[in-house]
Amino acid sequence: MKKFWQIFLLTAIIFAAVQTPTFALPEPLEIVNETGQPIISLYAVPMQKKDWGNDLVGSGIMNQGDHRSINYDSSYARYKIKVEFADGASFTVKDVDLLNTWRLSIMRDGTFSKNARG
Repeated sequence: MKKFWQIFLLTAIIFAAVQTPTFALPEPLEIVNETGQPIISLYAVPMQKKDWGNDLVGSGIMNQGDHRSINYDSSYARYKIKVEFADGASFTVKDVDLLNTWRLSIMRDGTFSKNARG
């Protein structure tokens, strides 16, 4: 009877482990404004998301050379990014690969310069 309960308990533990989703820890990402223009809004969300979520600039503006540190969900490698400038211009870039990126510099022409981890 003892053997039955040992097998039952082991089976229950394995079943629970398989059913428990794995969550990636948030990865820190430094975003740098290298556009030469003040950024008033910045959004970065996984490609699968339908809405843009929270503005990463927050209150105020992100001037040339300013940095923002955010945490992103590293279980998603591909992100879409939207930048809005104080002069009313904006751009959206889809399919930005953030996997293993620790710094993302935003350029005025809608491109990015990335620094990889490790």
